[in-house]
Amino acid sequence: MNHAFVDASWHELPDGSGVGGWGLVLISPGQLPARFQGQLDSPDNNVAEVRAVLEAVRLAPPGEALTVHTDNEAVIASVGRGRGPELLHGAAREVTEAAAAREVALQVRYAPRTRRHMLVAHELANEARRGGGGSVPGVQADVLIEHRPGWAEARVSLRRASERVTALVALDLESEVPPSAQALMAAVGLAQPGEAILVRRASRVAQALWRRPERALRLAAQSQLREARSLADASGVQVDFLAS
Repeated sequence: MNHAFVDASWHELPDGSGVGGWGLVLISPGQLPARFQGQLDSPDNNVAEVRAVLEAVRLAPPGEALTVHTDNEAVIASVGRGRGPELLHGAAREVTEAAAAREVALQVRYAPRTRRHMLVAHELANEARRGGGGSVPGVQADVLIEHRPGWAEARVSLRRASERVTALVALDLESEVPPSAQALMAAVGLAQPGEAILVRRASRVAQALWRRPERALRLAAQSQLREARSLADASGVQVDFLAS
């Protein structure tokens, strides 16, 4: 069973529009907790809250059960019970369609904000809302990988029009897949179906292995890289690299 703890933050702008932030902590068996956050244009806080649930579904392993924990009753009513405010109907339907497409058995449950992972999700959402945005002209999404040799964590930031998504990815230093390639695979995993992304600061090793997984020395590494490539290709995700 996979678990996601989600929260959102929202601020009304002087022109009457709003900017929101969402945060989530994803916990899967046998893995360290992964933290994700994003910024988006949002008419109110509840829409940003549902977006956090949608991202949890997109980021969770396909074909497995997922329990999403939230302190927002409107989200539970809309996503979990098919009711709730009319403003959320479209966003809630997007969540259920994404869960069905990825064969994720979704449950939404209440959790108080005082829980440790809920507090982290709240902090991530606030940080995302306060952060800047902006995309690179000519591409649909711009991705930045921040990782240094020996680090057990990489920061991956994806920016597209009107929103930003950031993931703090725990790396397995014992894996046969090099950490830099693990970071790249996580970066590609943030892309939406049919999206063309431009990746910055991917190591030359990671780029080479992404383009030709057979270059990996170990068969297990080749298998993981090929699977990531196949998933990206099946979703129509196009990956290009900025020359360093």
